[in-house]
Amino acid sequence: MTSIVNPVPQLFLVTFVARHWADFLQHFRKSRLSASHPRFLRAGGRAACIPSMQRLHERMVLDSAGFRYMLRTDVSRFFPTVYTHSVPWALHSKLVAKAKRWDSTGRYFGNLIDQALRQGQDEQTMGLPIGPDTSHVVAETISTSVDLLLRDSLKSWPAGFRYVDDYYLFFPSLAEAESALAALSRALKEFELQINFEKTYICPVSEIVDDYWTRQLRNFEIAKHVRKQRSDIHHFFEFAKNIAAKNADENVMTYALKRASSVLIKPENWESFEAHICHIALSHPNTLQTISQILATYKVYAYKLNGRRIQRTLNTLIVEHAALGHHSEVAWCLWMCKELDIQLEQAGVDLVASMQSSVCALLLMDLSESGKLESAPKDTFWRSIDGEDSLREELWLMCYEAGIRGWGGFNSARILADDYFKKLHAFGIRFYDQTASSKLLFNLKPGTLEKFKLNDLDDFFERDDADDYLEYEAGDGGYEGVVFDEDESSDEDETGSEVNDDNDTKEFYF
Repeated sequence: MTSIVNPVPQLFLVTFVARHWADFLQHFRKSRLSASHPRFLRAGGRAACIPSMQRLHERMVLDSAGFRYMLRTDVSRFFPTVYTHSVPWALHSKLVAKAKRWDSTGRYFGNLIDQALRQGQDEQTMGLPIGPDTSHVVAETISTSVDLLLRDSLKSWPAGFRYVDDYYLFFPSLAEAESALAALSRALKEFELQINFEKTYICPVSEIVDDYWTRQLRNFEIAKHVRKQRSDIHHFFEFAKNIAAKNADENVMTYALKRASSVLIKPENWESFEAHICHIALSHPNTLQTISQILATYKVYAYKLNGRRIQRTLNTLIVEHAALGHHSEVAWCLWMCKELDIQLEQAGVDLVASMQSSVCALLLMDLSESGKLESAPKDTFWRSIDGEDSLREELWLMCYEAGIRGWGGFNSARILADDYFKKLHAFGIRFYDQTASSKLLFNLKPGTLEKFKLNDLDDFFERDDADDYLEYEAGDGGYEGVVFDEDESSDEDETGSEVNDDNDTKEFYF
């Protein structure tokens, strides 16, 4: 799951990465297989950008030409199983890294990366947090060294490429593909990683196909006229559910919702559309983020949301997923309760209050402080983790944010007693924004109502050409926000900070 890293060790980590960025780039460029090495782009949407997945199928077609077989595989649970000690192995070789394990100078900066990673997760040596750009840098570092071992084993670079941990390799014969799979498995084991055999297969190049379901959903046209649109909505979601049932890809329904959201739903058809997304929320909870954005957008534009239906759906989801410790699902449900003014039932309140999740706890406290709960949540669990080291442990975010605000029985005493967190407090650093709201799917173009001399939105949404006067969101802000090819480098910042090899860092915090 996505992780929220502690800001103090993360500060050390990003400092080391930035300081040694030129070294990382030099390492990345050793691999001829990588199609995903992170870059600092001046026009990028985030600190480290990786090439878009949009062009993978085209590259498969181009690279596979003239070969008979494709080996398709990936690493089993890659980020969660990364061994942090393998970072210096990848950068300095295993033999050197083990001999220089306690050398924390800039010359062996892999040890500093290893240490910062461990300090960010309570000294655990297993796993990378999913989400931070630094994790992509570290993952690519290890993957590059795996690529090099594979090349050495095969005596040359195979045709094909690797995207993060997904391999697409091409060979003249089945025997060569099988040999490469064995070689890749050995290379991964050198870094305590394993092949994901459930997603591994060798097939004739002639069987390479793109994700056909995306084209099926993309080609389904949802009408803009009221009567035809209602029929299309029912048919589209029946079609999408059928595709999802036949396809192992969990992203089918998320894509379907985004496709359906690219057309303005007429007010007369909203009830049907809303009912369908409630069904999808229960059967495909990985869509909750998209659903929250849809509901928030149509609420802003004064559509009549069915509060009782949405309340029933969200409370059912919260009770079910809180009991299972599913933080993401619960967090998005709580977010929708907050943004849509939905009442959370007491059974859900009690379950969320005992979850080991800072985000869920803060959302629940916020709902309580806003008077949106029938009674205040029990703080028994929260108080149990309010100890001397609470700002250094997993629930640091809850302890910091609740301490600043005086929520849930917390206060700022421990924050002010900590050399690092009291500075964050003094500079007004906040990680939880009570005023935040969902980014809308679309916005009305300026001057539209005046142009047609309309008094309210209802009159506008009745128009058949209403879609023409809406500006839709361009992207979701993820890694797909910047599209560039692997060989594009003119905009890349290749410099790192000046390095003092003998005094690369002060004493660590944890």
